[in-house]
Amino acid sequence: MSFAQRLKIEAEDTLRYSETVRSFLCNVERLKDKSPPAADPQAIARSIVRLCAAARLAASMDQLLKVEARIAERIKLLGNRPVDFAEFEPSSMKKKVIDYFVPLKPYVSEREKGVCYIAFEHRWARLVHHYRDQLEAFAKRYLLIVHPVWATPHGLINYYLPSIWPANDPIFACVSDPHDLETLLRQSPRHVVIPRYCSHWVNPAVYPQMPFEKKDLDIVMLANFGKYKRHFALFKALRDMPRSVKVVCIGQHNDKRTREVLLAEAAAYGVADRFELKENAPDDVVFDCMARAKVNLIMSKREGSCIAIVEAMFANTPSGMFKDAEVGSRVFINEHTGRFLTDDHLGAQLMDFIANAGKYSPRKWMMENKHDCHGSSAVMNEVIKQEMLKRGQAWTTDLCPLHWRPDPQVLHPEDRKLMQATYHDIRNNVGIEIELPRN
Repeated sequence: MSFAQRLKIEAEDTLRYSETVRSFLCNVERLKDKSPPAADPQAIARSIVRLCAAARLAASMDQLLKVEARIAERIKLLGNRPVDFAEFEPSSMKKKVIDYFVPLKPYVSEREKGVCYIAFEHRWARLVHHYRDQLEAFAKRYLLIVHPVWATPHGLINYYLPSIWPANDPIFACVSDPHDLETLLRQSPRHVVIPRYCSHWVNPAVYPQMPFEKKDLDIVMLANFGKYKRHFALFKALRDMPRSVKVVCIGQHNDKRTREVLLAEAAAYGVADRFELKENAPDDVVFDCMARAKVNLIMSKREGSCIAIVEAMFANTPSGMFKDAEVGSRVFINEHTGRFLTDDHLGAQLMDFIANAGKYSPRKWMMENKHDCHGSSAVMNEVIKQEMLKRGQAWTTDLCPLHWRPDPQVLHPEDRKLMQATYHDIRNNVGIEIELPRN
């Protein structure tokens, strides 16, 4: 029975990431897409959703560009007509309060707008869905920074938002993957890209370090229990590793994948007793495990930027990732910070990684290259400042620094107090209900 379970898990995974399968499914989605009636904006939106799914499956640039060309046709046909996002995000649209929404600069004058940051596409969709009539008032007072969560950024809202934004200002957009830099510019000429990932906003001050000789864990893996996190790859590798290897997995349920599902997978590989599983661990436990571990792993083959990679690096723990992974944070992995892995003989690779983990200096490299929330906030500030100065606007007030843990928020307590008036301005004068910051 365990063999059959393992075979099923690995076969599904192989098919999920096969370029041949992806290319075939992309073509199927394209063929299923029929020209929608021009008079039906919701039908056009459905077509765009289907085509975006095809774009995410594309296995070549030629295939991707063909899909993107059809999406562009649909966006032009849709124009600025309203779309009911509840059809596509029913659970998210029930909530009117916009979270993951962070004002970073107050409104100063007609020539110097404030700046707000919003992460994750379903939150942008919620903003448009509930507050479309308020967007003009908002855009008169604030610039918007959006941050896609998934690579690639092909989704209805990614195309729709810049097409309906009421002001002449650009939509500033961060990225999740290096390829997003070009993708976002192809999506809309209104995008001004900020080359910063979700993983760029880690605050190094909260991560303790531990002398290597005192590290008592071999491997830590911080990941939710979703299929795309591919815990089975670690379980499979553990079969070929000594029982003395100490492993901690930290995460939480994802969709229908619970703690029980994850442990059942581990049991299929005969390693359910080979690691400690911490579910919904508080920050202090996460930070402690990161510092105590010799190496940090992610097993994903495709996701956004994966903040856990960088969190471990600031705890001075090197990170391992598959060589063929389409994950934004792969740009941080080098001879100073970690190593790339392959599927063949993974257990032996991990044992060598653990044995040589003391030779890496990830925190030092990340700090020297300013890949933290301080350096990233400076980069974002400069991109927006120069763009607005180029457009003849004023710039007398810089952005408040931003950081993520576990969600985006203003870094300094004194800045959070300063920005309280901006929260109230948006809620009371613009009419958009946004979640107030945590103290």
